[in-house]
Amino acid sequence: MDERALSEKTKYDVVWRDLPSYRECSPGEDFAPFFFDGFRNEMRAGQTLIDFGCGTARVTKSFLAKGLNVTLVDISPYALDEEIRNLLILFSNQVHFVQACLWQLPKELKSASWIYCCDVLEHIPEDYLDRVLGQIRDRMRVGGYFSICLKEDLAGKKLGQPLHLTIKPKAWWEKKLAKYFYLVGEDLIADDLYFNCRVQTRA
Repeated sequence: MDERALSEKTKYDVVWRDLPSYRECSPGEDFAPFFFDGFRNEMRAGQTLIDFGCGTARVTKSFLAKGLNVTLVDISPYALDEEIRNLLILFSNQVHFVQACLWQLPKELKSASWIYCCDVLEHIPEDYLDRVLGQIRDRMRVGGYFSICLKEDLAGKKLGQPLHLTIKPKAWWEKKLAKYFYLVGEDLIADDLYFNCRVQTRA
């Protein structure tokens, strides 16, 4: 990892290990139904999925229920919930964990049918976003789902360091994602906290 990646890893090791309250919210788990519904005609059991910036990875249970083969990626080994660590053992043929920084993904991480990236991109430094999105795009064969928080984080105040490093309005994120993906649908959430959208590969 480069110096910036190591600094971010250290920060998130502390967050996941020492701030139990950070685990209380799991946007990836909450938004999975929108993802599944949007791609209900294309998704099949046996397909592969990469969850970029998986965090607790509680949504893995929903992926397994759909019969997907899942690769979880996160910068911190402390992120995964204990239940998910057990699933890595019980379903070792279907679920794998890769510890990696999203702007330095290992070449061994091959492409998948689907990508999932919830409550993650706002944590990436703005000058690394294009690299991250390009690497995610290169690993998506069919489609995927992004959820991006549009507001400042609260947990960072407890830590004394910001966690959301790129805070931008929805229109900015739409333009940024459109450089790499074909946006096929936006999921309207009741408040203005998140921008959620489905994407597909460009023709």
